[in-house]
Amino acid sequence: MACGGNSCYFGFGLFLLILGLVIDVIGVASPYWILAEVGGEKVYGGLWKICTSGSVATYSFSGCTDFDEVPDWFKAVRGFGVLGILLLLIAVLTAFLRICLKDRACVLVLAIVLSFMAAVCNVISVSVFGEKYYDIVKDSSVFSFHFAFVFCILSIVISGIAGIFMIVEVAKRSSYTSMTGR
Repeated sequence: MACGGNSCYFGFGLFLLILGLVIDVIGVASPYWILAEVGGEKVYGGLWKICTSGSVATYSFSGCTDFDEVPDWFKAVRGFGVLGILLLLIAVLTAFLRICLKDRACVLVLAIVLSFMAAVCNVISVSVFGEKYYDIVKDSSVFSFHFAFVFCILSIVISGIAGIFMIVEVAKRSSYTSMTGR
């Protein structure tokens, strides 16, 4: 046993949950889901803003603006992205609560369920955006997915792996308690 009475599987799972949360917040909040570069001009957009930057002759420009009209599918992408963040935050808090309540396996199981629910919400967010990608951009040869989109995908993988590490912790706990008779 290590990590304050918890195994290192729990500690690594908690670390991955925190990492997944940070990466997910950056991914959802950044205006870099898609990027286009044409002739020195850049257009990039995320879930909340669309931005442009570039230069013409000696004049350089840059700026961001909010979306005027947001389609329903885009609201769903935003909603599931934010829901994924909230679920990961609650999973992290629940895992920290597990440190204080060592005898309560249900707290750890709740953290596991929340981490997988967050991953599912992020899968829905990313897949709907990817499906509707061609509705956003008419010329897909100019636009490409950018780092914030990849961060959200990376958050899915990390939160899933964190849940797996915590499942291993539950399995080790249950086999340990069955062997000692406690």
